[in-house]
Amino acid sequence: MADSRSRPVPGRAAKHNAGVVLPASVPLVPPALLVPLWFVALALPNLIYSGVSFADTLHIMKWTVTGLPIAAALLVAGWRLFRYGRDRIDFGIDLFGALWAALLAYCVAQVAWVRISSFTTLAHELLCFAAVWAFYLLTVAVFPNGAIRPLLWLANINGALNVLFAELQIRNLNDLAFLREVPLLGGLADLSSLILPTPYNYIGNTAQQNMFGLWMAVCVMSSVYLFIAYAVRPDGRRRHPAATALNLLLMAVNIWGLWNSTSRSGILSLFVGLFVLGLVVLVHFGRDYAKRLGLVILLFAAVLGGAMLLNRARAVELVAKTVDMVQDAGSVGGRRGIWTTSWTMFRQHPQGVGVGQYKWHYLEAQREAFRTHDYNWQYTHWAHNEFLQWFCETGVVGGVLLLLMFGLWFFAFFGKVFRRDRLSPEVIWGCSLVALISFNALWTRPFHRIENILWLALAFAVTNREVLTGRLGWRATFSSGFTRLIGVLFMAGSLAGAVYLGSGIQGNLLLRQALSTRSASLQRGLLERSARHPMVRQDALKNLGYHYLQVGEQTNDVQTMGRGFNILWQHFRREPHSEEMGVLLQWAQRFQQVEILKELVSFLKPGTYRLEVRPGVQDSNGNVVDALVMVPVQSSGGMQVVSEAVPSSEPRLPDSAGEPASR
Repeated sequence: MADSRSRPVPGRAAKHNAGVVLPASVPLVPPALLVPLWFVALALPNLIYSGVSFADTLHIMKWTVTGLPIAAALLVAGWRLFRYGRDRIDFGIDLFGALWAALLAYCVAQVAWVRISSFTTLAHELLCFAAVWAFYLLTVAVFPNGAIRPLLWLANINGALNVLFAELQIRNLNDLAFLREVPLLGGLADLSSLILPTPYNYIGNTAQQNMFGLWMAVCVMSSVYLFIAYAVRPDGRRRHPAATALNLLLMAVNIWGLWNSTSRSGILSLFVGLFVLGLVVLVHFGRDYAKRLGLVILLFAAVLGGAMLLNRARAVELVAKTVDMVQDAGSVGGRRGIWTTSWTMFRQHPQGVGVGQYKWHYLEAQREAFRTHDYNWQYTHWAHNEFLQWFCETGVVGGVLLLLMFGLWFFAFFGKVFRRDRLSPEVIWGCSLVALISFNALWTRPFHRIENILWLALAFAVTNREVLTGRLGWRATFSSGFTRLIGVLFMAGSLAGAVYLGSGIQGNLLLRQALSTRSASLQRGLLERSARHPMVRQDALKNLGYHYLQVGEQTNDVQTMGRGFNILWQHFRREPHSEEMGVLLQWAQRFQQVEILKELVSFLKPGTYRLEVRPGVQDSNGNVVDALVMVPVQSSGGMQVVSEAVPSSEPRLPDSAGEPASR
């Protein structure tokens, strides 16, 4: 069924063999089709958002512009594999891709021995993971190195536009109303819908400070590469100064944006990427590249200094955050409690909790961690270390496979560099981007934003084509029949992903309509319809629970309120979240659901609240009873939900989810 070869077999051209003319080979996907699809999937998502027509105002359109191009390319690849088999297509999977496939298969198989809390989240995460793997395979097979340069130009333009949007947001000018008073520019005010409406934030259309900082770092790195690799033509003549000047201008704009984001993880990630880039240039690419690297670093320092002088308020904020981090180094920028909880989760579940299930086990793991550790109560969806979160979700086996993938790339790449084997200039960019995003993953969550992880997959593909050679050049190839079966699976996966995404879009629209209407009967019908769509099923059920609670309270109907409470409690058991926890705590006391109340209180920090019997309390039926109620203990320390805003140190019930502010 499969065999292996130490080196990829080049495309078979039409040739004569014993009087027989062999057919010409064909690419897995025509480059003329793949390149524009990849340009859309890579260069557009960080510039768009969903808008208020969707319940998910941010991600659903980002998923669409990344997912549909991959689905289209995978459909074409599957059809060609099915039609031609291996007769005219040289299809294979390199060692890195094979490890990735093994990891994906393991994540699917986990369902057999792991109790999955939310199948909605599992299906979504697995589809995204499989899509990125398919993106990697198609990039290795077809995407030409020559397309990297225009792609990076598009990314830099995207970054500069995001900086413009962020500057408008921080000044509360993102509605562009000021343009209506400007002659000839009034019509541009209608373009305000293109800017994420988040006044007084500096996030552009990425919608999160750390992700904005990461995107700026990626764009600055791209400009540095373009300058050192393309400022001079292969014949030694300088390129037109206008192109170089425009590239340096875009770099200056994106450096400004990176600094003003005050994202320490983004700034440090860029420094790591520049260090690796400089190392590779000095060791492998010679004096001319090194000189241009020195020039661009001087420009980088000048722009950074100018940004500090011109915007001292942001500089003071960044310095204050850094000083606070140094003075309170033990908290690791607010991550100590999160990492303690994460390690507890891993020890509880060495086999993993399932892909995408980390956030639904956080409260349980924190409850266990409080037995031996003392820190503030927190709630978050992310471990703020992608490798740690991967160990939590996939267990020892999945974590080791992930480290094997990164270890394979590291030793293969740097072995090539220090042996001074011939490498293309694109490898400079690829290696620096892998270093940049990998370092960022130690502190934030780039693997959980598909618009960012695709760039990492692209960098892996560009470098692996050249470094996985010799003993590491193993490549799995398949019989013609099995190749055709893979083609069928590719087509089925493409269509299934497109249908899932389309269903999610429809469900999102229905959910938004439900949340916007003031008619109770219409809202209930829309919520029930949206619950039929897998992507939004749990969100719809959650809001259906809130719906029944609100309607029951307005009509004084205890049965309706009880139905809402039960729906919300069942949702909480599948997807435990701090917001629903706070609501359920109140209603559990009101309905005197003693066992549920005890279960919910057990998720709080010990000593922060206590349960006591209070006589003479009126229950939901109007009867006077001795009720079990939750009483705060003010002297026992605070609780906090980790959020994008500055967390409060006052004791309070959890009310929202998020992550450390601008870490």
